[in-house]
Amino acid sequence: MEWNDVKEILEDVKPILKATSDAICILDKYGNTIYENPLYEIMLKRGNLEIVADSKDIYVDGKKAGKVIVYHDISEVNRLRRELDRLNQKLRKVEAKYSFKDIIGENEKMLEAINVAKTAAMTPATIMLRGESGTGKEIFANAIHNTSPRRNEKFVKINCSSIPDELLESELFGYKEGAFTGAQRGGKKGLFQEADRGSLFLDEIGDVSPRMQVKILRALQEKEIMPVGSTESIPIDVRIICATNKPLEKMIEDGEFREDLYYRLNVFPIKIPPLRERKDDIEAISMYLLNQYNDYYGRKVTSIDKEAIKLLKKGDWPGNVRELQNVLSRALINLSEDEEVLTAEDIEASINGEDARPRKHRNPGGVPENIPSELNAAVEYIETTVIKRAIEQAGGDKNKAAVTLGIPLRTLYYKCKKLGI
Repeated sequence: MEWNDVKEILEDVKPILKATSDAICILDKYGNTIYENPLYEIMLKRGNLEIVADSKDIYVDGKKAGKVIVYHDISEVNRLRRELDRLNQKLRKVEAKYSFKDIIGENEKMLEAINVAKTAAMTPATIMLRGESGTGKEIFANAIHNTSPRRNEKFVKINCSSIPDELLESELFGYKEGAFTGAQRGGKKGLFQEADRGSLFLDEIGDVSPRMQVKILRALQEKEIMPVGSTESIPIDVRIICATNKPLEKMIEDGEFREDLYYRLNVFPIKIPPLRERKDDIEAISMYLLNQYNDYYGRKVTSIDKEAIKLLKKGDWPGNVRELQNVLSRALINLSEDEEVLTAEDIEASINGEDARPRKHRNPGGVPENIPSELNAAVEYIETTVIKRAIEQAGGDKNKAAVTLGIPLRTLYYKCKKLGI
């Protein structure tokens, strides 16, 4: 077959190449373009696409004679992927479930905790999360479960300090019908049973009484539970994640926490650093929280000014990220709906617990405050300011500026000439 024969074949298949949904270019053996289909020409004109290319060499009598290149526009695929990531983040927020993507920070100590947690997640080992209140122990527990082989099973959590000791046993282990006055008919499954084949998060484990410590220890050792009022044990397969901000080692010395239970729970300890030890993460955490809270509070804040970040970094944050959340929430609530920047004054007012800070210096529309008192001069002053702003925001494109201003292009030109813009 000669190259001329290839050209003849190309003429025969041009109608097919024109109708295809891919951009196609054919080169000769010297790299010169000998054919481009219409979609390829459109792709070149648009110029801002995200493109991947597949190519195949053309051979004539065993010698390379040219190349066919097929271009695929993946910008829409990438857009959909970004949209899916955004929706997944919202879904995690709605369901109150988190992954390691929701743990924000590049601090060395935090990255070490994340890496250890990721490693531990893939094992069946019991995990002990240590850290001050508000450091994100529950988020870590969620992330560990959602990364583990048990991620498709239940994640059950209980705050051990929020339930009276006399009720905690029935909550954890369940009870049989008639076990005590007020017991519901048919009995009730305990959280160990609810979490079977999944994960059980025991938050504030350091607040459990010595009596309950014995029962939890037995459940972990025997891998079975006995509901209140029952004489039969029920086997369980539960992955335990626990958390505490208490000094368990000191509690063991004081006889307040069982040493054998401590070693059962402390198989894989993970220390989560307090916010004061990773202040370099405050800006990233704050922006992440603002992006979440904008929808919740009906605001549209897109940035935090540098002075506000400096002010946030000055704090010791004894309440850690939870305290930071509260400060940012108050600051957002006190903003008007059209404000887009969180300032140091906003943060200071929020830290001080003020309901709102004075706004007379604020100028939400961007119109200067030193407006002339004479009406015609004031109108001219405002028109000049607003038109200049619109043109500047449109990058000098007066067509776009006219659309933004809601006036005909001819009117914009007239006003620019009249106002000397």
